Amino acid sequence: MIVEADLDDLDEVYALWRELLDFHQSHHPIFRCKPGSEQVLRKELLQRLKDKDTKVFGYVQQDEWQGLVMANLKQAAPGFLFSKKGYIAETFIKAPCRGKGIGNELVEAAKNWLTDKGADHIELQVSVKNNTAIRFWEKQGFTPTTQHMMLDVSSKAKNS
Repeated sequence: MIVEADLDDLDEVYALWRELLDFHQSHHPIFRCKPGSEQVLRKELLQRLKDKDTKVFGYVQQDEWQGLVMANLKQAAPGFLFSKKGYIAETFIKAPCRGKGIGNELVEAAKNWLTDKGADHIELQVSVKNNTAIRFWEKQGFTPTTQHMMLDVSSKAKNS
């Protein structure tokens, strides 16, 4: 069953979010967390749960959180054809629960909420090393628009 997460669900949302982050650790350093960052990451999730333009949906069966999706609405400059951006952020289904349609239901809930809030398009980012996720999003109707790139200019990278 799809539920809208609230502040009382912080522990469950955090646990799934950490699984997602841990899953992506090997994809690129951008996905890595600093040691001892749990409190800061929990605070970030708490802010998202409080934000009126963000919604976290969970898939819950028998009190077990099996998946989640985070959706956000952002206003771009009104001069653009697409100026009310719906954004699907973190999306994750526990490994034993994959392939059962949970992702489809979560994405549908996010799309419905975003369009009800006035989104005229929906964007997302997906790891270029996550071929399964890329295929999933293509089946949902998403197509590539840009290539997200990153350059590490931190002092660690310069000294390497």
